[in-house]
Amino acid sequence: MWVYGLIVSQESSANFVPLNTADNWLHFVLGVVMIALGVLLSRYPARKHA
Repeated sequence: MWVYGLIVSQESSANFVPLNTADNWLHFVLGVVMIALGVLLSRYPARKHA
């Protein structure tokens, strides 16, 4: 969504998803956080209870 928001103009008829600058930054931050969590959680395998 972040890339889409950067490519498509807010005034364009191709902007069928009503995105604005705040939405673009929100999607960027969410994407970075999800990737970071995926990397961190994959480094530490789940502990098994004895």
